[in-house]
Amino acid sequence: MTPYYEHAGITIYHGDCREVLPHVDPVNAVVTSPPYNVLHTIPEHGSGMRKPPEGKKTARGGAGFHAALASRGYDDKTNEAAYQSWQNDIFSAIPCADKASLFYNHQERWIDGECVHPVRWFSPVGWSLRQEIIWDRSVGMMLNARMFCRYDERILWFVRGRWKWNQSFVGLGTVWRIACEQNKPHPVAYPLEIPRRCIAAATDPGDLVLDPFMGSGTTLVAAKDLGRKAIGIEIEEKYCEIAARRLAQEVLPL
Repeated sequence: MTPYYEHAGITIYHGDCREVLPHVDPVNAVVTSPPYNVLHTIPEHGSGMRKPPEGKKTARGGAGFHAALASRGYDDKTNEAAYQSWQNDIFSAIPCADKASLFYNHQERWIDGECVHPVRWFSPVGWSLRQEIIWDRSVGMMLNARMFCRYDERILWFVRGRWKWNQSFVGLGTVWRIACEQNKPHPVAYPLEIPRRCIAAATDPGDLVLDPFMGSGTTLVAAKDLGRKAIGIEIEEKYCEIAARRLAQEVLPL
């Protein structure tokens, strides 16, 4: 396949990851935050919520989040069973080298009043769950919810074979207090420190890192900063362009 962008070991493909993955080389690590299957754009609201926002908001810039969804959002809501099957199939099909790791950033969701935790349904073939990491964002936003406001997301660490591990990172622990990204080019981008920690802990310089849901390229930026090679796949061309500009040596990162 022809890359959208390729330079200094960093490659971006514009397309559906299911079509691109058969053409990529085996990777040493996967670090990604896929669509969560929670957002559905409604024209009259111009946001990613299925009803107007109201209720408890503890995050700074809550209104800004909805504005970002209106201007840069995407439709992210489908049949839940189909979504779970889609996610498991994609990560089961990723070509991996020996000692590979998968870091899967997701969150608890509530469907028809029932909590749907990713550890209960995400189990791609060929991967073994090693650990669950709590990302403490320190802020949250719960709309019309009769429950404690959720401040956290999850990073599920899966391994394949005898995984690579750099012991100097053991002190990071399993609760990562990392502030949410502000003024981000993608409405739901995670902060650079998350992929940076994952990549540094489970790969060596020169290893190949994959993000099949690249978004604005945060995982690729972290990989480049750490001297790793990386492949990013993104179905939305506007985000391919943003990622390419972030990664180009001729310009400063956004």
